[in-house]
Amino acid sequence: MTNAPQADLTDRVRKFALEELDVDLFGVAPVERLAGAPEGSRPTDYLSSATSVIVLAMRIPRGALQVAGHYEEPGKTLSPYMWYGYVALNQALSQAAGRVSRYLEKNGYTAVPFPPTGVLYKFGSRADFSHRHAAVAAGLGELGYSGLVLTPEFGAGQRLVSIITDAPLVPSPMYEGPALCRPEVCKRACVRVCPTDALQRRAVVSIGDRVFQHAPVHPVRCKWRCAEKGYFRTKVPMPADPTEEDHEEVLRTARLHPFDVALNQHGFVPQCGACIFRCPSPRFENVEA
Repeated sequence: MTNAPQADLTDRVRKFALEELDVDLFGVAPVERLAGAPEGSRPTDYLSSATSVIVLAMRIPRGALQVAGHYEEPGKTLSPYMWYGYVALNQALSQAAGRVSRYLEKNGYTAVPFPPTGVLYKFGSRADFSHRHAAVAAGLGELGYSGLVLTPEFGAGQRLVSIITDAPLVPSPMYEGPALCRPEVCKRACVRVCPTDALQRRAVVSIGDRVFQHAPVHPVRCKWRCAEKGYFRTKVPMPADPTEEDHEEVLRTARLHPFDVALNQHGFVPQCGACIFRCPSPRFENVEA
């Protein structure tokens, strides 16, 4: 079986994903573009024969993003975003990644699908494999200042899933269009709207031949469920540099609002998302000062 990239196979997999599985975006990243990933979570660390990473994306319903906000705000609620922008999309992406993987393996190749959200992370708060970095390497868009993937179609409004494979696929070109992250225009909206000030640090990351500056998320601040300005009704002060132990203590002692308890009975549901639904990319219209 040839190792040269096969346009026909690539087209068949793309058509299967976009038309039969109803995903919104499809891209292929050659493993070389992810050579700078942390040791232990590169594609070839999981599949030594890997040649490509397929990335699928599904957009978050625009209406769910429009009504997302604090519980107390008139006309705002988080439940549509939490469910249809996270839980439901994760389920759909999981099924799509599984079916693409089975399609490839029926054609004689190996495929390793990674779940779209955290499941038993071997690296603690860092994912086993980064869908965001893979999406940029697959040409879907750019890495924004928030660390989110920004696409020309949906800005920050999509979720992602990745499949590592040894199938000889034709790589997608990296995105070279107009800038999708313009912090000089939005005044770093992601940083300003974060209720827990989780975007305090600065970092540089290389993906393929591109270099991006971004603000790595503080893993505990981001998930602090009872922040002073957070979306939970229970208010518990947060230490300056909270640890996992601090967060666990809050979960043991804080009483959650029944609305949040109801949402989480079906599994983990995010409690914020402000960096997503307040990001003005890609059009930067009506940017708040």
